[in-house]
Amino acid sequence: MIDTQHWTPEMLAEFKRRRRGRNYLLLAALGGFCLLIYAIALVKLHEYGQMW
Repeated sequence: MIDTQHWTPEMLAEFKRRRRGRNYLLLAALGGFCLLIYAIALVKLHEYGQMW
């Protein structure tokens, strides 16, 4: 756990900004991974004639 009790308001704002940036990056990576899995599944289903 990070002790933010002795941080200045500027340090806390910078910490939150960086955390938010990392969270958005993680969200984009997870979303990209899900889309990749979905695309692979579509290609495999279409390839073997199981789609429509």
